[in-house]
Amino acid sequence: MGLVLILSMLILAGCVIPPSLSIADDAGVNSPPAIMSVTSDQQTLSEPGPLRFNLQTMDTLSLSLVDTDLLDTLYVGVYVDYNQPSRLAARSKCMAPPSTVAVRTATCRLNSLCVEADVGVQRNMTIVVFDRPPDDTGAGDPPFQAMPAGGLSTSRFYFLKCEPALP
Repeated sequence: MGLVLILSMLILAGCVIPPSLSIADDAGVNSPPAIMSVTSDQQTLSEPGPLRFNLQTMDTLSLSLVDTDLLDTLYVGVYVDYNQPSRLAARSKCMAPPSTVAVRTATCRLNSLCVEADVGVQRNMTIVVFDRPPDDTGAGDPPFQAMPAGGLSTSRFYFLKCEPALP
């Protein structure tokens, strides 16, 4: 009786059901975007800074991004003091369209990065890259950064020092 039970278990353990090889069943792997480098017109941005920008600067941020999901549009938001209780929308936004290669570039204008209340105060600046469009209404959780299901993001953090506008 014991031998029959052992043989039955071995037969059942040896039975392997192969996975479906149908392309229609392949959901693919969703990979998160990655930030390779961030530069401004004046400098390469190294974490954590501090970075210095003037009010109404004409500088731009150039981001070198990687996403192996070639059909994803990458959405970039530059947030200031997002860690505070009153989380605000991105002060700068830009995109990198789908591409035939994984490495892409996005360029964000910084003319609204610093406001008068920021001058002389150290702020926190976070650059977030999303592979789905974030909810810009602020109604989602987290506000201004909520994405549809399956969305992934990555970020970089810097200290920000805003200075008066150049004459």
